[in-house]
Amino acid sequence: MMNARTVAYKLIEEWESQKTFPNLALKKALRSVSNERDRRFITALVYGVVERKITLDHFLAKCSERRLSSLSVPVLSILRMGLYQLFYMQIPASAACNTSVDLIKHRGFAHSAGYVNAVLRRCDRERETLLQLKKADFSVRYSIDPELVELLLDQYGKETFVSIMEGIGNPDTSMYLFHNIKRGSESEFISALKSEYILPVPTDLPHLYKINSGFSVEDSPAYQAGWFHIVGRHSAEAALLMPESAQKIMDLCAAPGGKTFVFAALTEGSVFSFDIHPHKIENLHSSAKRLGHSNVAAALADASEFLQDHAETADFVLCDVPCSGLGIMGKKPDIKYKKYHSKDFTELQYKILQNGARYLKPGGRLVYSTCTIDRRENELLIEGFLSQNPQFSFDFYGQKTFLPDSASDGFYIAALKKGNQIEN
Repeated sequence: MMNARTVAYKLIEEWESQKTFPNLALKKALRSVSNERDRRFITALVYGVVERKITLDHFLAKCSERRLSSLSVPVLSILRMGLYQLFYMQIPASAACNTSVDLIKHRGFAHSAGYVNAVLRRCDRERETLLQLKKADFSVRYSIDPELVELLLDQYGKETFVSIMEGIGNPDTSMYLFHNIKRGSESEFISALKSEYILPVPTDLPHLYKINSGFSVEDSPAYQAGWFHIVGRHSAEAALLMPESAQKIMDLCAAPGGKTFVFAALTEGSVFSFDIHPHKIENLHSSAKRLGHSNVAAALADASEFLQDHAETADFVLCDVPCSGLGIMGKKPDIKYKKYHSKDFTELQYKILQNGARYLKPGGRLVYSTCTIDRRENELLIEGFLSQNPQFSFDFYGQKTFLPDSASDGFYIAALKKGNQIEN
């Protein structure tokens, strides 16, 4: 297990010092870990430390004679790891403390071994008092940046804020599969999965199924045969707003392709998918080939720059824009600590939405979506767009904000029509 702790340490230290993305770094690191028990341990420890960083530092500060700001990143990282194991993983104190001391020595900081041991032992002795967080401020209790606390309190109020934070502390780890109906019938699709001992559960959305986590997608014969693709539940809802009559569909920020392939499965029309990253376009081409979708045209393009050749040619346009990601804090807890200004996103989002509006035919449908819950990127942006573009109004769907909870991510969807509404 020490090797597992070493892997976890490297990921946590790099996150703190190099500002890496924990989810991506973890996925890459686990490729070289064959033991399933070690994989689970590393995952739990890395995500746990990231998720509770501010809370852990609050405990450590109370039990350390040194200021945490004076500690090196390696020492602080190992302290956080040891404390998380003590308080949240039910690791015995002897094991948590001793392995932390061994790790600090192994990393070349033997002079700090006594300090690490003393702090962790004191935390263990004072555990009952330290864990009484009901009177602590929200930043400490939920391990979230104070400025973000103020933003969410201002927009949603105390009761809803607490509900959001309690929900993201236990995120749903289920996976959603969209059945590729062009590959075969629903019964054949279910049989293909059952042959792999996977039981898909129908959702309230057509062709969308839910399964438990732990499913290795790449190794699934049904996946390789093109029976399904992975898509978020709310992303599928946004994509399913495509009218059945649509012949030209544009997905302006398409990667990784979840919504593009919903369109491709449900229409014989042309699906134009754009993204700014070349490697993501390559992935879109590869996935379209696996699924057998010959009606997908994926191309490199900046969604904030207008493509004149597509002016007023589309029946349906989806703008799933880059955003602050506050709706997915449960799955990507490092988002809770990032400083950002909404203007950094809203200017780009508005440009993309304006371009999407210009691509749309009169009578067409425009859908705008994000995975954030910041109203400035959602309701307020759409309100500003409608005031400046009187030819647009809300379609039958209107707008919906999904707040993150233990069952789903946070998401926002707005459906707009341009002039006369086309049939659904």
